[in-house]
Amino acid sequence: MVFTGASIERSVRGLSVSKVELTEFATTLWDRDDNRNATGDLLLDVGNYAGTTNTDQSPNNLFTKVSNSLLNGATYQSFLKLMDNYNPYTKQLETTSAEEDAEENDFIDAIMETRVMTYTLNFLINKDYVSSSTDLKAKLKNMWFKLYSRKTSYSTIDSSGFEHTFVGEIDSGSQKVTGFHNWVSFYEKEAVGEVNYYGWLSNPDPQLIGLSFTFHGYYKSISSLWVGCSPEFEMAMFTVCFMVRPNQNCNFAIDGNSMTIQTYTLYTDESLVGSAYPVA
Repeated sequence: MVFTGASIERSVRGLSVSKVELTEFATTLWDRDDNRNATGDLLLDVGNYAGTTNTDQSPNNLFTKVSNSLLNGATYQSFLKLMDNYNPYTKQLETTSAEEDAEENDFIDAIMETRVMTYTLNFLINKDYVSSSTDLKAKLKNMWFKLYSRKTSYSTIDSSGFEHTFVGEIDSGSQKVTGFHNWVSFYEKEAVGEVNYYGWLSNPDPQLIGLSFTFHGYYKSISSLWVGCSPEFEMAMFTVCFMVRPNQNCNFAIDGNSMTIQTYTLYTDESLVGSAYPVA
């Protein structure tokens, strides 16, 4: 497997962060997410309960409307440019062209201009996880975009934390979808027929859904998506949880709603994201 458990000890730790502090951080971040959806930006058809039968229980798309004004934002546009930089199949070589490298840098630059990432930067500096804006940008570039092999049995450089978490992959061994935990990526692929929504599995909050679907015809039995939050909000929450709660549940609350993010480090390099997702 690509992930390891709690046996990994991080070589460099910042200060400890309590659940209360994570809740304060997440709630403030949510309030400062200026680019998340406003009323009327999104319409969803959650359809029917998907169950475990690997059959489509919901004939309609999950997303029936996403406003152009939302997707035209700078962080969304730079995020969307990253979607076609990856081959979804593992065991097939991934490379990064000069153009793709520039797109990664543009995305990081765009999110760093937001109030979400300004607050995240200050939080991580105060907790001794980063030393400066330059340091955080370098860590984001490395932990999310550095290419690696998805499994120990694969010698091919075929994956990255960003591809797995935000874009989604198809495991060449199991023939199943892995990762894929971003609503913008889901919407974009559903709109062009690459994703087929099967139905919901859990819907504890209107902006967090557990679901099943197919991607390029391959099945994902259970996944989870935050719906409507900005790319920078997810990057911030996943990054902070990866730093302060690696390989374990990262528990917090937003507006009284209990939430959990699970992160995993890469099996060969604890500085790289193996996976990150909200638990639905």
